[in-house]
Amino acid sequence: MNCVHGRAKHLLKEAGCEPKFVLFLLGKTGSRKSTLAALTLSFFGRFTASELPLSFRDTANSILYNAFSLKDVLTVIDDLHPSSRVEEQKMNGTAQAVMRAYGDRTGKGRLRADSSPMESRPPQGNAIVTAEFAPDIGESGTARYFALELKERDVDLQILSAYQREAANGTLRRCMFAYTEWIKEAFLHSGEAEREFVQFLNSRFLFCRDEFRKSGIRCHGRIPEAVAHLRMGMDFLLLFLKEKQVMDEESCAEVQQRFKDILYRLAALQAENIEQDKPTHLFIRKLFSLLESEKVCLLNKNETHEFVPNLCVGYEDEAWFYLHTDIAHRMVRKLCDEQGESFAVTAKGLLKAMAEEGLIKTSAGQNTVSVRINGKSRRVMCLDKHKAKAIADGAL
Repeated sequence: MNCVHGRAKHLLKEAGCEPKFVLFLLGKTGSRKSTLAALTLSFFGRFTASELPLSFRDTANSILYNAFSLKDVLTVIDDLHPSSRVEEQKMNGTAQAVMRAYGDRTGKGRLRADSSPMESRPPQGNAIVTAEFAPDIGESGTARYFALELKERDVDLQILSAYQREAANGTLRRCMFAYTEWIKEAFLHSGEAEREFVQFLNSRFLFCRDEFRKSGIRCHGRIPEAVAHLRMGMDFLLLFLKEKQVMDEESCAEVQQRFKDILYRLAALQAENIEQDKPTHLFIRKLFSLLESEKVCLLNKNETHEFVPNLCVGYEDEAWFYLHTDIAHRMVRKLCDEQGESFAVTAKGLLKAMAEEGLIKTSAGQNTVSVRINGKSRRVMCLDKHKAKAIADGAL
């Protein structure tokens, strides 16, 4: 529903629930992700896996220009698969730009030569991205896509071939035409009907979003919205199939429940992926990696140390890590640079995030605490040792 008809998409915007995410097909080569993306796109035209409209070999500006031009349709941005460190950094930058453009529905601000503002060019359709692995775009970027991971044997090749034949014969395009005509006839036949439809879209979106929130799945705030949009899309498809007598009511109800169960399971996995991309969790995992490889060390807080090695990033006792914030932050950032990963948060930003998540002790509104160590008073990041270990072990 949210990506099949221009007028319907505008109505979603009028209803205050414009979709703001990208569907992300993730899988190794041979998993048929590009083939599935092309098959989905065949509802809008004639496409194959080798003839997809956009690719991560294109520049970010080119992709975003086309995202604006491809109004009211679905598109595919194919093959996030860098072959070198330099190419990986470039593609990660492109992925970040794509996710933010679709996730925020805003265009890049530009000025003319006379300094007057140019018209903004946000994406006007929806997109599927295909990739062999998730890009390094941080918590915020990851929250702007909804991932579907494909394994090599997930796709039944015999069924896939049958659908490809139908796509080549134009069956999928005719289905899309019939669907959009049904939407116009059922919901947009008068001004009053259109206004009622906008209200219904808003209420249905809020219901699906709030129902997911009550499921108990801890997640980023964007996930319930993506779940709501995908459920609404399936709801309207099943209603269309039922009214056209392609499926009966019982079969529709069964598919609707199965889809909801699968969607919730995928949403839980997506929540875990976003959690792992949090700067705080990344910092803690890298800190433990540095400690285990003995590239840095911690000294016992309750002992006196006449010699402090250069590798020391702080102290510890049974319950806390007492970290020299700037030193620990610098070492983690260095490790991320060596591994080609991004760690853009500042030391001050890291402390703020740690405090907001209840991972560190605070005092008098400050995110560092004064602790007496080795006979001297020092201001340190006081990190909860048990919570940090749980994060490092993937248990939190």
